[in-house]
Amino acid sequence: MCAVLVIGGAGLLGHHIVKQLIEAKNTSKIIVLDINTSVNRVDGVHYETGNITSSADVSRVLKEYQPLVIFIQELFFKVNIEGTQNLLDSIKSCPSVHALVYTSSSSVVHSYTDLVNVTEDLPLFHEPEQKAYYSHTKAVAEEMVLAANRSDGLLTTAIRPACMFGDGDRLLTWNMIGTGRKNLIIGSGENIFDFTYVGNNAYAQVLAASALVHASKSEQPIPEDQRVDGEAFVITNDEPWPFWDFARALAVGAGHEIQKENARSLPRTLLLLLVGIWEWIFKITTFGTRQPGVTRRMIIPTTLERTFDISKAKNRLGYKPQVDMREGINRASAWYIAQGGGEGKKTV
Repeated sequence: MCAVLVIGGAGLLGHHIVKQLIEAKNTSKIIVLDINTSVNRVDGVHYETGNITSSADVSRVLKEYQPLVIFIQELFFKVNIEGTQNLLDSIKSCPSVHALVYTSSSSVVHSYTDLVNVTEDLPLFHEPEQKAYYSHTKAVAEEMVLAANRSDGLLTTAIRPACMFGDGDRLLTWNMIGTGRKNLIIGSGENIFDFTYVGNNAYAQVLAASALVHASKSEQPIPEDQRVDGEAFVITNDEPWPFWDFARALAVGAGHEIQKENARSLPRTLLLLLVGIWEWIFKITTFGTRQPGVTRRMIIPTTLERTFDISKAKNRLGYKPQVDMREGINRASAWYIAQGGGEGKKTV
């Protein structure tokens, strides 16, 4: 039994990690540090309002609770790098911390390119090759965390979820339902994508933390092919879906009557050309101060192939998805309806 700190534990992934920890029943105390602790609260959990970029906030919580394990998941550019560095610096004065699990992203190994069954062996993408600044910051933060492995008794690992969705998600889930309602297909419509139900990612994180704690207590060295510390792991549902079928399935689950045979197909090349012209016109007329509602960078990912080989997570973490895609879609859609998002059904 140990004390566990979940930074960002009131957010989408964070509160799912909290629930997984409670179900595992191997923690003596669960602490959440978040900017907003008024949402996604779970009974029996200690909530502390604070910012990971604040040395005073982080040091205060570490000193008071002396956690053995820390989970960190953040969304914002500034926090990804500065907040992570602040946490690593603060941990140096808190010898109780033995395990740190960082939420990275599968996007750290790609930009706007096809990927088919790739593993963690691909190099990280940084600017200027990396066109998405958010992914660049995630890659930098992951490198920082893994570089801190085995320093001052700390073991670290990074979990890279692919396209996370589920109940509580107002980003991908919300947007995909809106996309599915339109019943569109851009390009061939056959491009396969790996998605990750948020609860499965939380489960993988708890497995990783358990492995780190075990390694920290082991008197025998862990074989290289079994190590979790200092390693990154891609997590998916291990059940790739066609991108546009996934969007439609979420929309149907949310109560919209959509028929695939009525889908409108848009040629990828022509659409990108037209949107590119619109971006150029918009840039000229607004003197570069604004962007249009639809851009080429928004369209391109919907036409790519994006799948991962998660053998490493299976073999070293013992990971196996606990919720399959269909059940994940049902849970996400039910949550969406409960939030009032299912109004205005439309047959397409």
